Amino acid sequence: MEKEFIITSTNNIEGGKIVKYFGVINNNVVVGTNLFSDIGASFLDIFGGTSSSYQNKLKNIYETSVQNLKIKARELGANAILGLSIDFDEISGGNKSMFMISVSGTAVFVDYLTNNNLRIELNKKDSISNELLKNEFTKRQILNNIENKKSLTQEEWFFIQQNINLNISEKLLDNFLRIYGNLVTGDSDTGKILVNNITNYFRVLDKETSINLLYEKLVKNPTQILNILKSNNLFSPEKVLNLINVGEFGIAIICLDIDKENYSANDLSQMNKIIESFENLENKGTIKQSKSLLGKYKEKFICANGHTNDIESTFCETYGCQQNIKGLTLEQVEQIADFKNKIETLNYLFSQN
Repeated sequence: MEKEFIITSTNNIEGGKIVKYFGVINNNVVVGTNLFSDIGASFLDIFGGTSSSYQNKLKNIYETSVQNLKIKARELGANAILGLSIDFDEISGGNKSMFMISVSGTAVFVDYLTNNNLRIELNKKDSISNELLKNEFTKRQILNNIENKKSLTQEEWFFIQQNINLNISEKLLDNFLRIYGNLVTGDSDTGKILVNNITNYFRVLDKETSINLLYEKLVKNPTQILNILKSNNLFSPEKVLNLINVGEFGIAIICLDIDKENYSANDLSQMNKIIESFENLENKGTIKQSKSLLGKYKEKFICANGHTNDIESTFCETYGCQQNIKGLTLEQVEQIADFKNKIETLNYLFSQN
């Protein structure tokens, strides 16, 4: 059973605690009206009647707008919309009219069971509501499906995202990686559904828990995990340093492109250590003296893969190699340079505080 998605014009929900804000979302819908509807409406307005044509159009536009707003919120991982605001407008010209409605609100995730009074009230009940029974039954079914490595339906994904306290995060991630890995392509409809839902799940889950789970499985599942990390701005300087320390330089460099919602002074310190680690990498290639056909000795750059290049070559010129003396490609060097620029910008911003 899917828990009710609440949409309200108020700024809070009774019996629930807002645990995450996803920001303001909006939706605009424009619908045209024909000339006869306008004429009919105008006659009714003159004689004090009511235009059912206009009423139906307004109702349809309203329902469509709110539904679209709800879809946007769910895609972010929200289970409620607060501060709903609705504005109607009519655009006229050339004997034609169009209705436009603008709907906006704040997408949030609400935990309905973190309220201690609500917990006590539920525990004291002498009877069990049908809703509580269905929720528990659905939870058990989902847990059973995950244990048996079955794919989840969209409704089950919604339930999980709205009951984020279920202690299934690691099993859910393992199940996702197994199913995604067996797909011919992640761009398939099944792949997109999996990626969207698991991304939303880790968007709502506690950040520290998400980071620990995702980075732990990153090395063995880089493609799938990196998508989730990037979509949710889960950059962790400490985890990237760990990757460098165990020799996973390639994955560590890709992680430099991940953003973070907020950067602390400690983050900045760790980010500087990342740059220092790359600057202090040991050379994987060498510079050797090579004897030419004329008997003269010339210096040659030997890359990590054993390819011989002229000493002027910064990167190996052999196709498919392209590594510098530290074993980094031009693309990787540019990614590190971009990261260094980000650090310099952060240093400047912190100095302005």
